[in-house]
Amino acid sequence: MTSVSAPHTTRTYIRWALALLGALLITGLSTITTVDPVRAPPAPTDIDLTIGGISSIEQTFSITQPDLVGLAIQMRNAAQSDPNTRIPVRLRYADGPQFDLVIGDAFVRAAKDDMLTLRFPAITLIHDLRVPTTTLKLTLSIPALPPGTGPMITVRENALRQGEIAIDGRAEPSWDLVIVPIYERRWADRIWPISAMARGKPGLLGWPPLYPLLGYLYLLMLGAGIAALRQAQTTPPSDT
Repeated sequence: MTSVSAPHTTRTYIRWALALLGALLITGLSTITTVDPVRAPPAPTDIDLTIGGISSIEQTFSITQPDLVGLAIQMRNAAQSDPNTRIPVRLRYADGPQFDLVIGDAFVRAAKDDMLTLRFPAITLIHDLRVPTTTLKLTLSIPALPPGTGPMITVRENALRQGEIAIDGRAEPSWDLVIVPIYERRWADRIWPISAMARGKPGLLGWPPLYPLLGYLYLLMLGAGIAALRQAQTTPPSDT
């Protein structure tokens, strides 16, 4: 008959408690979401344009991460403009079906620190084979303002050719509207970005914490297996 010592039992309880605590921590980190700070560092090629006299501005850009939840447009001189100026906004696929992913209004008074931020429910295109493209088109319908008046938008030389701006229907491939995509991320994805595997899946398979938990379970089993192997190698054979 084999007896189990009290210290061994205590160590077992501690291991299980730590494993459970780790699982709870991963579940929490996989549930909590955050967004990165909005920054638009200046560039030598920046040019400010007043929106007065312009009727429409279109800008294409590509999504590089899942869960797009907003866009920030660089807009200067907003404080000296009519704060009630309303700019209708549309967001569509650049190619493919022409329906609105986002439609709404942006008000000049909402601009802070030279950035006009638009927020909307998360748009997920990455890793989704059902969508035709990950390139979107932002359309700003500018209200009638006298030329040379109103807030200023910033355009920048398009060195990478990853998108283009069109002003009043005239394409300007060498320039971009300065916009900053805002992405929502789960805290756990900053360490191990695998919760995106849940997107589009039904039931439990669509629960974002499931995949970090499965990865955590795999690491626990791997660690336990390595520890058992090392113990077997270091334990002297018993005398028979």
